[in-house]
Amino acid sequence: MDVSLNEQVSGKIEMEHYTASLFTAYISGAGLSAIVQTAAELLQNPVIVFDCSFKIVAHSDLSDIDDYIWSDNIRKGYCSYDFIAAVSKMNSVQRGKQSDESYEVTCEETSNSKLISKIKVAGKQIGNVLLLGCTNPFRARDNELLSITATILAEEMGKNSYYRNAKNIKVEDFICALLEEQLQDNRIIQDRMRSAGLKFGNQLLVLLFDLTWYEGSGRYDDYLRERLQQLFPGSPSTYYDGQIVMIHDGNLSKELVNKQLQEFLAQTGISLGISNMFTNLTQCRRHYLHSRNAIRIGSILSPQQQLTYYSDIQLYEMLSADVVFNEDNNYYHPELLKLQEYDTLHQSNLYHTFYVYLKNNRNMQITSDELYIHRNTLRYKLDLISRLLDTDFADSEKMLAYYVSYKVAAFCEKAREQTRTPQR
Repeated sequence: MDVSLNEQVSGKIEMEHYTASLFTAYISGAGLSAIVQTAAELLQNPVIVFDCSFKIVAHSDLSDIDDYIWSDNIRKGYCSYDFIAAVSKMNSVQRGKQSDESYEVTCEETSNSKLISKIKVAGKQIGNVLLLGCTNPFRARDNELLSITATILAEEMGKNSYYRNAKNIKVEDFICALLEEQLQDNRIIQDRMRSAGLKFGNQLLVLLFDLTWYEGSGRYDDYLRERLQQLFPGSPSTYYDGQIVMIHDGNLSKELVNKQLQEFLAQTGISLGISNMFTNLTQCRRHYLHSRNAIRIGSILSPQQQLTYYSDIQLYEMLSADVVFNEDNNYYHPELLKLQEYDTLHQSNLYHTFYVYLKNNRNMQITSDELYIHRNTLRYKLDLISRLLDTDFADSEKMLAYYVSYKVAAFCEKAREQTRTPQR
């Protein structure tokens, strides 16, 4: 038999065995690590996966990696700005970027051979798989075998909606790392910002765009990207946990919210939660949760309102579910219950009158105008309320306690009603 034919048959068998082994690791559900370890055993050299932000996503047994540069990258979990800048200048890397085939990288810093294959999802590159020649010399078929590895890895990584939706992985991965509290060292944060080409000032806000009712799908499509770039130029965003999270640098007070943003929210059905202002990026997670709570509580307080500031709902965040859904109405101030009892017996509206009076900072004219009653009528009602409550309206501490009770009671009633009424 022809020797070359034997080699072809042997090569085909090896390829089928390799593919079957990787596919078995993939369908096992054990994740990237299992696929990478299987690939390393078959290729007889260490394997490292990093995404387009140069974050280390997975790697084979660290004890097999004697390349000090990549050992350091794995230890940190990402590649530094200086490393990325140096690698980008290499001729072998620049040539390799122009090809869809696996390519070899030559590096003067370490003697190990390096073979790279791109990982693509839906035609978009999301990362790379690196084969390090630490243990054995590369073989002729390793280029093709590494390409198969990249294909299987793409199937696994494509399960993650983040990789399917991400456009600028360096930026979006940085934001996700902040949200996951993976970055707590300000020096590392600054290095990652340089790699992603980001700069921030000291007026930071987390903006959370809830996509639940956006075309019923929660998709982060090109239309949304373009509109958000128009509305918030220069503010980086990412797709995270089914929503869009943006870090906005600058004031966004109620007075500065423009008509375009309001129209965008109304047209798309998207809700927006805005955190309080902060300065330290390590606090991103906390303010993301605040924005999320702003949307959740805002949907109870004002279901038709699509933009909620965390500062407007902070009071309600302190309420536990036991308080909100307590059938005994323990959230009412006991003295205000006297007004409700009086209203029931006399078909009056003292409870509401007192609320409007407190809401308007005890201004008689504004209160009478809002209630459409004469000032003398209002004065009579307030005198009656004062006697029923046995209180002096000059006591600011009591007035605050009453007003807070009104707000909490109204929120609890709305929350309980919402649980009884099917949502859209």
